[in-house]
Amino acid sequence: MKTHLRVVAALALVGAWTGAASAQVPPAQNKLLAKRAAEADAYRKLAETINGVQIKSDTFVRDFVTESDTIQAGIDTFVRGARFGQPRYWDDGACEIDAEVTVASLVTTLKELHSANYHGNSITTTDIEQITQTIKKDVIKVTGSGAPRPDLPPQLPAGVEGNLTALPSPPPPTMYVPPIWKSVSAQERLMAGRAARMDAMRKLLERIKGLRLTSNTLVRDFVTEYDEIATHASDIVVGAQETRTYLHDDELIVEVTMQVPVQKVITQIKELHTAHYRGNSVTAVDIENLTKTLHVEVFEATGSGTVRPAAIQQAVSAGNPMPDWIAQAISAAGECTDPAIETPQGRLKAARCAELDAKRKLAEQVYGLRIDSNTSVKDFVTQYDEINSQVNAVLVGAVADAPSFGNGVARVTVTIPATDVWRVVHQQITIVSRKGP
Repeated sequence: MKTHLRVVAALALVGAWTGAASAQVPPAQNKLLAKRAAEADAYRKLAETINGVQIKSDTFVRDFVTESDTIQAGIDTFVRGARFGQPRYWDDGACEIDAEVTVASLVTTLKELHSANYHGNSITTTDIEQITQTIKKDVIKVTGSGAPRPDLPPQLPAGVEGNLTALPSPPPPTMYVPPIWKSVSAQERLMAGRAARMDAMRKLLERIKGLRLTSNTLVRDFVTEYDEIATHASDIVVGAQETRTYLHDDELIVEVTMQVPVQKVITQIKELHTAHYRGNSVTAVDIENLTKTLHVEVFEATGSGTVRPAAIQQAVSAGNPMPDWIAQAISAAGECTDPAIETPQGRLKAARCAELDAKRKLAEQVYGLRIDSNTSVKDFVTQYDEINSQVNAVLVGAVADAPSFGNGVARVTVTIPATDVWRVVHQQITIVSRKGP
């Protein structure tokens, strides 16, 4: 209830500042704000692209990064070292800037992080070296874009804010509603924010499930090993707090960031272990040792949401084209079995296999989405290979429901909000349209 009231108050304040950021700030300061936003967007896109780089047929850099926060910190440091080009300014006040890293430097960094911090056995240095065969170019390049606004988007790699263009002084108002959001009601903004919070909570739980408890066991395995634990898995993120709300400038997408203290998560996992765990592969000591491998005090995740289809049609009528599917959640179910499915280990293997099957089917659905009457997402990704890894990162980040078992088969459903797909595609459409034929 308190969180709900905070959002209502924030949106009321946002409404009070509508249009102020662009109307009251001198042109020179607007250029600095736009450049800063473009730099932040480039850092975020670069991190997203790197997360979507494929290491093996069923493994991506994102999977490797979730092994430990030390590896995540190493990737963040690598992203901060990206080389930036000269900014480009457009008549509408927006700014674009290119950022790039070499594939060779990425491979070197991943190998160093693997050698120093990796404790699993599913990824080898040979697998990492194969990245140069998967990516058929020497450089990973992204284009960040931004409008003149003082607040920064969520999901920025740690430490990049110190690399961004300094804010003008005195700073402009920090809250404002982008013009596109004037085409929908405040109630629609509230509902979109609520959907984003729910998505953030799902992603937060998925982030925690990727933590490694032992050399062979993730939190995900611990959660799915017994139905009683799976039923109470959401307890792990109880008490998560909202820390940021971000309304996109040129699309009806809102992003909300949620976070929960690490110690609270560990306490919840230990309570589940004490109350329901009957195996011997995970001990209370293994859970407590998480504090030794984690170098952060909070877990954080950002979810996205959008308005209802009727409001989207209203926005389209107001001259803001977008497909009606962005208001949907895209889901796919996978199935798999294992010769030893009656054992806990067999159930885990079958569940993992079913999740991979579900993600394969999810990719087919995503690539089949229509951007317009003549173009699908697959066509667009094929035409602009710079967003291929970004779409892969969205797919890899799909949230998996607790597996179900019956008749010797494991079934898993994975879901992503369509807004995540549209955000990647729409930004590229905007960049291409500005460049012209």
